[in-house]
Amino acid sequence: MTDKKDRIAIMQPYFFPYIGYWQLIHAVDLYVVADNVHYIKHHWINFNRILGEKDQPHYFGIEISHANGTRHISETKRVVSRKQAEYLCRVLKFYYSKAPYYNEAMEVIKPILMDEEPDLTRYLLKQLKTVAEYLGIKTEIILLSDVTPRGDCTAPELIRRVCELKGHSTFTSSINGNIYYTKDAFREIGVNLDFLVRNEDIRYKQRCEEFVPDLSIIDAMMYCSREELHGMLNRYHFE
Repeated sequence: MTDKKDRIAIMQPYFFPYIGYWQLIHAVDLYVVADNVHYIKHHWINFNRILGEKDQPHYFGIEISHANGTRHISETKRVVSRKQAEYLCRVLKFYYSKAPYYNEAMEVIKPILMDEEPDLTRYLLKQLKTVAEYLGIKTEIILLSDVTPRGDCTAPELIRRVCELKGHSTFTSSINGNIYYTKDAFREIGVNLDFLVRNEDIRYKQRCEEFVPDLSIIDAMMYCSREELHGMLNRYHFE
């Protein structure tokens, strides 16, 4: 792990994302939520996975109104349903009521699920900031649409523009970004690029014998203290 000063990251907002997403937020000093990019159907924007029946991943999420891949996330609405929100809370109680930090976690999670904000971007932004505070993350979180219009530029050019406007020189991506980005290409546009790699030692005691990785942060919040969660945030390195 190195100093996060001068680092910036840009990602779509996800629904209670897994620990690696929060590590990326924690690793930079400015996190830009890409809201003026296209909504992606069947993606992590409005659902995630928890530990369900027979200790297998169980999909868990919110409904989107008239999901359309031609619209931006910022133009997308969610279906506000108190009945559905109460159902999601019951699902969590069914699977996690015996988890050691169930009560503490639900104090954070339940208000998010019950929130009646119809705008998907605003809802997810509030969720990210609320969970980040619980995890002890101090990173500033802003919307891409508040910085620059998406336009028709390429992703590297957009990143260069944001770095220039916000006074940052290093763009940090998750390791999956190496499929799309190269350090040489970024160097040519005057931006440093590095990749965050999660350490393989992130494990915690779940109710099952064999650890199930890459679940929603909800799972980790149920089984780990805030101190343990904050410690997990630092288990990464850069490449």
